[in-house]
Amino acid sequence: MSLEKIIASLPDRSAGELKQMRLNAIEQSESDDPKKAAEAQQFLAALDEVEADEHAELIAEVKGLEPAERVIKAFKAEPMTDTEERLIQVLLDNPNSTSGELTERISWKGMSWHLHFGTMCANRGVYLGQPPKATTPNGKFYTGILADFDNVASRFTMKPDVAAAFAQVGLKGKS
Repeated sequence: MSLEKIIASLPDRSAGELKQMRLNAIEQSESDDPKKAAEAQQFLAALDEVEADEHAELIAEVKGLEPAERVIKAFKAEPMTDTEERLIQVLLDNPNSTSGELTERISWKGMSWHLHFGTMCANRGVYLGQPPKATTPNGKFYTGILADFDNVASRFTMKPDVAAAFAQVGLKGKS
């Protein structure tokens, strides 16, 4: 199926299908094949547009909320999975850590923590808002919605207002 046909079918897709399609496109956007990466970016832009149309009322509702309120609303509307809880908890427990350190602390391999954390943020983007600009293939730094990143040291720390919001739903860093 051509990209245009896939994009045209988006309004008829279920939320689960759209979520999986987004995950696939995010992965493809990091492809070494420039054509695949460009098509993934085009798809993500179209998906953003479709979701924005479908969620216009929700977007207006959360627009005036403080970041902590958005976090609470996002994770109440779409409860975190056990894996997402681990992603959040490891950062709360280990501020100022690299992606590799965080990945290792949850017994995974490589430097995948930030990719999974960013996907979690992207999946709740309608609640959390737009990510900061980045030099990634899709130009968005989804992890940066909830975490601060030190470009020099390559270290992540949960944003203070976000940490306070997670504390309200029972996730706190170790003392």
